Amino acid sequence: MGFYESYRAVFEAVKAALQAKETIKSVVLGEQFTVGGLPKAVINAEPAPVESLEMGGTLTVKVNFSVVVVILEYEPKDWITDIISVMGDVVDAVLADRTLAGTAKDCFPTGFSPGEIRFQYKLFYGGVIRFQAVVWYVP
Repeated sequence: MGFYESYRAVFEAVKAALQAKETIKSVVLGEQFTVGGLPKAVINAEPAPVESLEMGGTLTVKVNFSVVVVILEYEPKDWITDIISVMGDVVDAVLADRTLAGTAKDCFPTGFSPGEIRFQYKLFYGGVIRFQAVVWYVP
């Protein structure tokens, strides 16, 4: 499997895990979308450092990504129930199989930020969860 396939497989596994959650109505990965159909999870790739494990051999790729969870179009009455519980479902979905269906050696959250989100000049409520998946790649 080439680098592209290894890298993309991580994102496909995350998308599949999130689509299985009843609290998320739609999951977007690298495609155009509208802000309807909330709650919506938008998976975004972030810079991925690459390091050599050994001379001329295996590479460690730290696949960093964020999941922007757009939940409500109005300010929540209860942040814990309305926002953080849905964001927690996203974390639980990803951590249910930390190997992401065998595409990574490990995956874990690196940040959890509930708050306001702006899309298309409109204010929404939800948050951003950042993750790192560790992939060993042999060229």
